[in-house]
Amino acid sequence: MNQQTTPDNIPAFRRAATRDFDEQASLLQGWNQHYAQLSSGRFHGEIVDLRFDQVHLFAESTSQALFQSGYLGEDLFALGIPLHAGDHGSFCGEIMHAHAVHIFTGESGFEFYSPHALTMGGIVLPAALLESWLENTSPAGALGTQARLLAVAPDTIHEARNFLRTTFDLCTRQPALLQIPRFRKQLQDATLNCVADLLSDGQAPDDRLTPQKRWNIVHQAQVMIEQSQDEAPGIESLCATMGISRRTLQYCFQDVLGMNPVAFIRARRLNGVRQMLKQGVAVTEAATAWGFWHFGHFSQEYKKQFGELPSDTLKHGLQKIA
Repeated sequence: MNQQTTPDNIPAFRRAATRDFDEQASLLQGWNQHYAQLSSGRFHGEIVDLRFDQVHLFAESTSQALFQSGYLGEDLFALGIPLHAGDHGSFCGEIMHAHAVHIFTGESGFEFYSPHALTMGGIVLPAALLESWLENTSPAGALGTQARLLAVAPDTIHEARNFLRTTFDLCTRQPALLQIPRFRKQLQDATLNCVADLLSDGQAPDDRLTPQKRWNIVHQAQVMIEQSQDEAPGIESLCATMGISRRTLQYCFQDVLGMNPVAFIRARRLNGVRQMLKQGVAVTEAATAWGFWHFGHFSQEYKKQFGELPSDTLKHGLQKIA
């Protein structure tokens, strides 16, 4: 097994490669996993593993079709998001599909016939932490008691995939960010929001809401977001203040504006950066003030939103100030 680690002062991020599926199964500590190879050929595996505070994120790549079984303790909640799959597989008796999230935790463990050329993104959190995060925005028992597949909307799972890929890329390029408490706190909140969005998306919407009620909910959320002085409020803050579920908020935004609240808040944050750039604030300072740490990804999002690079906005702002 070839293993690369970051410097000793950042022990939370690592990459490991294997050529043996038993070694691969042991890389995820605490999962009590067993692998059996089903397809023919030499096995190649890799894992990217990020641990900080109470969060564990990983991406596991396996070259061959496997039968996987495992069990996590009841104090943990874990879900998987396929980032790439070469074929179809099955999970706990259900056929995998592109818009299904894998819930790994449950009283009976899990069984997974994983396809070849699979890369599975994973999120593991203390169950108590996630339950506390969901307390005011999701129904009791949202975590469930059995491993299962959970179907979600395409844009929701796309957001989750993008979150994981961006996070791994950022920590690969700039592992020293993990030393910054503010970065870790924002990343933990983003992880909790990602899981909460996936779980709430799998719940049925409240069709009893009238069009006027949906608009009122969106309007109230917009006012709260626009009145924020620094970073835009998170989904959990909006839901707790308005006394509604995450699913209801998502349903109302999608119905009224044709976009989910996460996308709306991202646009609000990008607009916040734009206003700072127009006032002559440096790109890095403005981006981090609004929670953008991956500057390459931020620049792409900014250009997509406004049709110009942030440096162009800053240039025009400095010219007006002069």
